[in-house]
Amino acid sequence: MPTDAAAGPAWRHSVGSRARRAGRSPAQGAGRTRGSVPVEFALGAGVLVLPVAMLVLVFPTWIERQSAARLAAQEAARAVVLADDCADGRRSAALLVEEIAANHELADGLTLTQPAGCAGELARGAIVTATVTVQMPLTAIPLIGRAGGFSWTVSHSERVDQYRSLP
Repeated sequence: MPTDAAAGPAWRHSVGSRARRAGRSPAQGAGRTRGSVPVEFALGAGVLVLPVAMLVLVFPTWIERQSAARLAAQEAARAVVLADDCADGRRSAALLVEEIAANHELADGLTLTQPAGCAGELARGAIVTATVTVQMPLTAIPLIGRAGGFSWTVSHSERVDQYRSLP
């Protein structure tokens, strides 16, 4: 190991000792390296904060649309069960689903498939299932619009009253 008679071994000549000789504190180091905080901040905001903000913006839309679809399926099944026959029930269910879509201001609307368990006459104790599909936006940016998306389907079943009086 090379040594300097006045300073001791060569490994003791660190950045801090050179900084002290130059009149700087060891914390300042050599003074030639600089951080890249603005670049790191921009990348951090773009990679971490922006996707989280987008999710926060679109999450309430998903909850609202899920709630509208759930309500539409419940009301459609109930409308069919309370109707005198299946044809009337299907008509009233379709009108209810359209009304719920309009009330929730769903531009693409809700899609009601034909209620299952309803063929001609409603038998006592039969189970009627209504299925509603709604489109969920992948991104929803206020004042800009929506992009992408997926569909979400919900079903609800109602039993025809066992003791109902049929016309």
